[in-house]
Amino acid sequence: MKTHRSLYTAALIVVLSGGAVVADCQPVAGTIDATVVGGEPLNVLGNVTGDLAGATRAVVLGQKASDDGSVTLELAHNFVTFNRGSLATTDSAVWTPVPGREGVFHMSTSYTITGGTGAYDGATGELVNDGVADTTTGLVTLRYAGEVCVD
Repeated sequence: MKTHRSLYTAALIVVLSGGAVVADCQPVAGTIDATVVGGEPLNVLGNVTGDLAGATRAVVLGQKASDDGSVTLELAHNFVTFNRGSLATTDSAVWTPVPGREGVFHMSTSYTITGGTGAYDGATGELVNDGVADTTTGLVTLRYAGEVCVD
């Protein structure tokens, strides 16, 4: 009887969703400690803790400085998790100067998940981060949070 009930529930979900597969979305959060390693385009490599534990690589695709000293960045990230899954994102970041701290910026980034492999095959979702980038030392430290959805 349980099998029939489960099949009925699954069929009902498909009907109610218009035939579309409903994605399973999970909240994620953690930290990233990274270092600017240079290159053209500019690369940043880091360690990731929390739900996406592993490593990440950010590539700076474009940047634009504003008169107030802030910098807007367009980026792409690849996250490789310890479980051998991966996520790809396209991102937009704003770096705002920290008063009295030459070369130090508060950073805020919005990530759009564009796909993945392994456990994250076909992933979608959104992440945000909040942190500090020190252009003098090349160190970037932040907290991320968001939602990863997999069909």
